[in-house]
Amino acid sequence: MKRIFFVILIVAFLFTSVYSEVNFKGLVQNWFSISSQMNGDTSDSIYGFSNKRIRFAPYGTLGRKIRWGVQFAFDKFATPSVLDVYMEYFFSREAMLKFGKFAPPGAKGAALTSSGGLDLIERSSIIQLWGGNSGLQGLRAFGAQLSGKLMEGKIYYALMLSNALTARNNWMPSVKRLSTPNSSNGMGMWGRIEAYPVPGLQIGGFLGSGSEVDPAIVDSDVKRNSFGANIIYKKNNINLKFEYIGGKTNGIKYSGMYVVAGYRFNKLEPVIGFESFTPIFEGEKYTNMSGGINYFHSKSVKIQLNYVMRSEDITSIDNDIIYANFQYSFNSKKK
Repeated sequence: MKRIFFVILIVAFLFTSVYSEVNFKGLVQNWFSISSQMNGDTSDSIYGFSNKRIRFAPYGTLGRKIRWGVQFAFDKFATPSVLDVYMEYFFSREAMLKFGKFAPPGAKGAALTSSGGLDLIERSSIIQLWGGNSGLQGLRAFGAQLSGKLMEGKIYYALMLSNALTARNNWMPSVKRLSTPNSSNGMGMWGRIEAYPVPGLQIGGFLGSGSEVDPAIVDSDVKRNSFGANIIYKKNNINLKFEYIGGKTNGIKYSGMYVVAGYRFNKLEPVIGFESFTPIFEGEKYTNMSGGINYFHSKSVKIQLNYVMRSEDITSIDNDIIYANFQYSFNSKKK
């Protein structure tokens, strides 16, 4: 609560600045789901409604060189939190410095893609697996990032140095205390590059590496490494996405991929998806096949319906899922 109050004070200060442009954006996602869950030798149906995500994000500028943003999250089964709080300084088109808490330049299908802009209702399983193995909280990290566009906008790069990946925002020592609540020590590094060779086509990749240690615990070293590549083609009514991710956490490897394809007919967009992932190297392989339809009622209202067929190559269980999502989003900035 103290942190949230502190952030609110910062935002209030920005509101009162005569040089500040202030806007608001956010979304609400209401879900209905039906799934099967194994209970011993029997399968039970689980169904119900929920407010999956509620987001509120003030953002704005301070003059021509500085941009800031804050995002509050009120998600199902999660404590209300501050997902993002950052400031950006524009040196030029080729170099921008960003400081605070935000999505690292890693997997494209993670927080670099807005929850409101997902083609299928849920992020792919490999994205969630990557976030957990990378020690990210809400697919975010604390740190500083240098990014920019080169070759007349055809190349984008981003380099980020972050805290020990599981460290909290009170990671730094305090003059008032001889010890800190979080004793983890270490750093994480991220790098991402994207190319836009022709209109509508994006080819990208990333590398992530980090290590941390708790001085109070013997042999507590944690090493995290990951990499990935993606191809996106989105032009006119065509929507195609592919991403592969691999990684290693403390010597344990994992990998996976997903592909999504959609074609929009006016306000309707049929979508299909396929993903496979192996949570432990040479372990059981999981695959999900998804089919659904997106209905864009307006710029603010989107309705989604998905059916997900889940399978396991060793121990198959009855665990398919039907999702429905009613989404309302808003942005006060007039484009």
